[in-house]
Amino acid sequence: MSDLKRYWLVAVLAAAGSLAPAARAQGGADAAALGQLYGASAALTAPPAAPAPVPPYAPGGDAAAGAALTPERYNYFIWDPADRGDWYEWWYYKVVVPGTGDAFYFCYGVVNPWDAEQTSAVSRSHVSAGSFGDHENIERTFKVRDFAASSTATDIRIGPNTATDRALKGSVTAPDGGVLAWDLTLEHDWGVNLMGWAIYKDWISNIFWYPAQAGARMSGTINYRGRTVTLDKAPAYQDRNWGRSFPKWWTWIVSNNFKNSPGTILASGGGQPRVYPGIGFVQTATIGLRYEGREYLFMPTTGDPVNVDVNFGKWEVRARNKRGERLEISAYAPREKFLLLKFMTPQGKMYNDYEALTGRVNVKLYKGAKLLADLESDEAGIEYGSFAVFGAAAGGPDAFSFDQLFTGENHLQ
Repeated sequence: MSDLKRYWLVAVLAAAGSLAPAARAQGGADAAALGQLYGASAALTAPPAAPAPVPPYAPGGDAAAGAALTPERYNYFIWDPADRGDWYEWWYYKVVVPGTGDAFYFCYGVVNPWDAEQTSAVSRSHVSAGSFGDHENIERTFKVRDFAASSTATDIRIGPNTATDRALKGSVTAPDGGVLAWDLTLEHDWGVNLMGWAIYKDWISNIFWYPAQAGARMSGTINYRGRTVTLDKAPAYQDRNWGRSFPKWWTWIVSNNFKNSPGTILASGGGQPRVYPGIGFVQTATIGLRYEGREYLFMPTTGDPVNVDVNFGKWEVRARNKRGERLEISAYAPREKFLLLKFMTPQGKMYNDYEALTGRVNVKLYKGAKLLADLESDEAGIEYGSFAVFGAAAGGPDAFSFDQLFTGENHLQ
């Protein structure tokens, strides 16, 4: 094999490995559709006053207009309405409530946006939210036609629920009548394209990720079962996921509130997605760190080796880049901090996502042999998702006790 071919193969293999984290995903694969490029759609220049079907699309989008694609564009609605294959998009937000150990998440999404007639039982739009302190998550499902979004701005509307990159408002009701409602604003700090050139190549893999606001501050109110939580520039985060299906597994570590290191932000994600065309599955991750105003990037798409080891309850990530910089990440959360989020694929198969938002993370940054930073946070988002079922209710020969995963060596890749 020539050096050029070898480099191309390594780059493609590595690229897809950087596409799989924190992925709150839906979808199946349509190989024929994977070669299409999803350009920007025609915009909702004035967002609708009431929910409406998805906006019209202009084939070619940004390319036809001669505009340069930018990572920020991937925080918008990017689906091509000419596509009738499995497709999902969602926008995920989280916030840690300072001094309480509590945290909340909010998610807005759509599955098969082309299916306004609900021809598939799994086509839907949805809003979910949850309290990690109370170990509860609540989801409300809507029809596809209740979803509307802009392709030139982050602007999502699902029924009465709204979200942008600067504000989000909504509510969900639990089966017992308990309500979780929110009215929040965000101040953007730092976002980073951790997929590199692969973010623009939708045929590379089956899932994509963009931490558009790896660092943000959230203010406003959350009303949870009669209790009001008031936020004043609390550490927050917002990312994007889109694609056709789930990876075999994914993992995610993020934090933007490090001890004695204001302004430091970490975003790391990866897993084992499918790589196209026809290469199969690979394991890796991608990392972005902002420390003392400088970005340190470790991305397989540029040839940087990144290794991930998930020994449940403890995550270890090791990486180095061409500038001689090295990063060591060690993250941990006890069993009681995890909340189980469930997502269903378009084929009706359940995916299990175990997530903690107040875990502990230690980050060591080196330049050669010199230690540049030794960073710690007790407000780390930590996640592992897969089709595997953990817990006493799992049943079957392939089920694992979630509690037992924390008792020994249980490497989950």
